Amino acid sequence: MRVDTVSEVSAHDHAAPPTSERYGEVFDRGYEQYEGMRLGRRHAVWALTRYSMKRAMGIKKGWTSKIVPFLIYAAAALTALIPVGIESFVGEEIIQYNEFFSTLYLLEGIFVATIAPELLCGDRRENVLSLYFSRAITRLDYLIAKIGAVALLTLTISFVPAFVLWLGRQLLAAAPLASMWDNLPDLGRLLLSGTLIAIYLGTGGLMISSFTGRKSIAVAIIIFGFFTLESLVGLLQFALPEGNVARYVSLLSPTTVIGGLVIGLFQPAEPWLDVPWWICALAMATVIAFACAIMYRRYVPSN
Repeated sequence: MRVDTVSEVSAHDHAAPPTSERYGEVFDRGYEQYEGMRLGRRHAVWALTRYSMKRAMGIKKGWTSKIVPFLIYAAAALTALIPVGIESFVGEEIIQYNEFFSTLYLLEGIFVATIAPELLCGDRRENVLSLYFSRAITRLDYLIAKIGAVALLTLTISFVPAFVLWLGRQLLAAAPLASMWDNLPDLGRLLLSGTLIAIYLGTGGLMISSFTGRKSIAVAIIIFGFFTLESLVGLLQFALPEGNVARYVSLLSPTTVIGGLVIGLFQPAEPWLDVPWWICALAMATVIAFACAIMYRRYVPSN
C-alpha cells in the first residue's frame, strides 16, 4: 500500500492501477486526527440508553408520537395529586399504598405496551442493527441499553407518582421533617415495589417486541398476551383443586404477583393467597431472568 500526499494526488489521477489484485491508495487530504478523550463503551451504552428513552417518548419526532406517553404521565400525576388534595381537606388517608399501585397498574401496562415496541422494533425494521454493532458497543451492550431505557421510563410511572403521594402526605403532617423520618421505611418499600414492577413489566414488553419489526403488531401482542395470560391463569385456578399447586399457578398472573408483592410489603398481616411477598418478588425475578435470556439468545450469537 502506498501513501501519497495532497501534492502527489494530481500526478496519480490518470495513472493506471498496478496489475496486482491487492491494490489500494491512501490520500492525505489534510484531515486532523481526533486527539480528545475517548469515552469508551460505558459512555456509548449510556448514550444509546438516553437516545432510546427520547425515541420512546417521541422527542424530536412529530407531535403525534408524544400524545400517548404524555397523556399517561398526566393521568399518573392526577392519580397521585388528587388523593393528596382530598387528604388535605379530610385530614386522613383515603387510599393505601397497595391500592394506589393497583390503580397505577393499568397505566403501567399501557405505558409499556407503548414504549417497548418503539425501543426495538424500529431498529429491526430499519435494518440498523449492523450499524450499531459496528461501533464501540457489543450486542450485549445493546440489550443492556434497551433494558435500562425501558426500566428507567417505566420507573417514572411505577415509582414517581407513589413518591409524590408519599411526599405530599409528609408535607401535610404537623411536623413534616419528623414525619419523613418516621415514614422512611414506607419510601423504601415504594422504591423496591416500583423498581421490581418497572423491570418486570419492561423486560416482558421488550421480549415480545424482539420477535417482530412491526410496532403495531408488538403492541397488539403485548395487550392480547396480557389478557390471554390472565384468562389462562383464571381457568387453571378454577380447574385445579385448592392447595399449593393452585396457589403457585396464580403467580403466573402479572396482576396477582404485583398485588401479592405490594400487599405483602405494606400489609403483611393480610398476605395475598397466603403467599409471602418475597415469593412474589422471586416469581417476578424469574420472569425477568427468563425474558432477558430469550432476548440474549435472539441478539447475541452463540459463537
